[in-house]
Amino acid sequence: MTGAILTLNAGSSSLKFGAFGEGPDQPALLRGNLEVGDGPADFSAALAALLRDLTTRLPGVVLRAAGHRVVHGGAEHIAPEAITQPLLAALQALVPLDPLHMPRNLAPIEALAKARPDLLQVACFDTAFHHTMPAVAQRFGLPRAM
Repeated sequence: MTGAILTLNAGSSSLKFGAFGEGPDQPALLRGNLEVGDGPADFSAALAALLRDLTTRLPGVVLRAAGHRVVHGGAEHIAPEAITQPLLAALQALVPLDPLHMPRNLAPIEALAKARPDLLQVACFDTAFHHTMPAVAQRFGLPRAM
């Protein structure tokens, strides 16, 4: 059986996805974009439909892992990281920093954990980019006293 990696990018009202073969430089087996409502139940339903569709459209392909785009990893999470309960709790604590995006980023992670509890899930953080910048570039252009 062929393995695949599922990538998910949950936005405010959509769930973009791609399924890729295992290994470097594998082409996309399937890509798409689902319109989603605004609640966690909507992401659960969309994800359930996506998993059914993957099984139908990619027979013989086994889902090995899922990667998620997550807007905020805070100061502690700067590299791709396997999603565990402690990491999920840490990410939930960051929701007040971005209440529009973070709940929508976390909803598919939680839904997939319920649907496929043994599936490896990995978070990739947008904020990781800022950790690679020189210290001077990470600061706001404001006087230090502020």
